[in-house]
Amino acid sequence: MKSKNKLVLILSLILLSIGLSGCSNFENWELSMRSKVGALPLTVSTYDSNGQKIDQIKAKSVNIHTDKKMSQKDSNGSEKSSVIDVDYGHNRMTHVGSTLIAYEGLKNYEDTFNKHVKIQDQNLAVPLLNTMYQNFKNDWNGQEKVVMIRSQLGMPIAVFAGKHVSVHKSDMKNATQFVIDGHRLFAYRADYTIYPISSLK
Repeated sequence: MKSKNKLVLILSLILLSIGLSGCSNFENWELSMRSKVGALPLTVSTYDSNGQKIDQIKAKSVNIHTDKKMSQKDSNGSEKSSVIDVDYGHNRMTHVGSTLIAYEGLKNYEDTFNKHVKIQDQNLAVPLLNTMYQNFKNDWNGQEKVVMIRSQLGMPIAVFAGKHVSVHKSDMKNATQFVIDGHRLFAYRADYTIYPISSLK
């Protein structure tokens, strides 16, 4: 009887894990775990308030978290400190204030677009996306959503497209985590909007 109960328990756990494997919450948890154990490569970029890139780090192992020495929690257990650490390889960058994005396995269309097009007015929102879509529609074909990330002053700094886009809260203050087609996108001190790609066609 005990072996039968164990078998039922094991089968239940297997079915649960299969059910969760397609769930965006499970994908988000899995990406967070990969980051904590040093198995998540990321491109990390910081931007000034005008949307100009300050620096960029590309590393095979990146973990972003609240700086433990500066961490302060309120009575509800929410993080109050905005100081974050970016651990990459055997190095650590401490960051606070300016906009930061990190991603893996994704194409930042804004970087590609700016190599080919000189933008006179970066205050455009959807019109800018429409122009980008027309220029790169083969890359976006069949995609369902696009995420546009802007600096704190509203300047476009990144555009990512995906069939499956989900947004997740972060334990870090002023940070948001995204899962785009199974890949991680992390935004700190940034504005963002998610558009259906069908609205750009």
